[in-house]
Amino acid sequence: MVLLSGYEPPTTDDAVCAWVDVSPASPFFDHAAGGVPGCVALEYMAQTMALLVGIRRRRAGLPPQLGFVLGSRKLSVAIPFFTPDRRYRVQASCTYSDEEFGAFDVRVEDASGAVVASGTVTAFQPGDDFDLSKMESMG
Repeated sequence: MVLLSGYEPPTTDDAVCAWVDVSPASPFFDHAAGGVPGCVALEYMAQTMALLVGIRRRRAGLPPQLGFVLGSRKLSVAIPFFTPDRRYRVQASCTYSDEEFGAFDVRVEDASGAVVASGTVTAFQPGDDFDLSKMESMG
């Protein structure tokens, strides 16, 4: 499930900007409420983080790799719903990265540039030898 509508080609390896166009056809759109719930901001953030890591891997000649969100710190969502027919800008900056773990400062802005969601999100990306089938057989 891809929620991002597009992205700007990054100028550095440490940050990327994507956007989300919200419409009644958007996944998670709540027709009764008239928008996408604000809690979906975390998924917008996670997908933007994954985009940044994927771009880094592609530049290094590596294929995409599965990743997992571990948690968030100081996560703030200032709106109850993302409004349809609007574009939201999602920015992710990597503040820490090692072989498998990363921390990202992420924010979502509305068309006026007001920050409607922000936080620090941590993620885990297992090594290239990770075998998902072993994990699936555990459960």
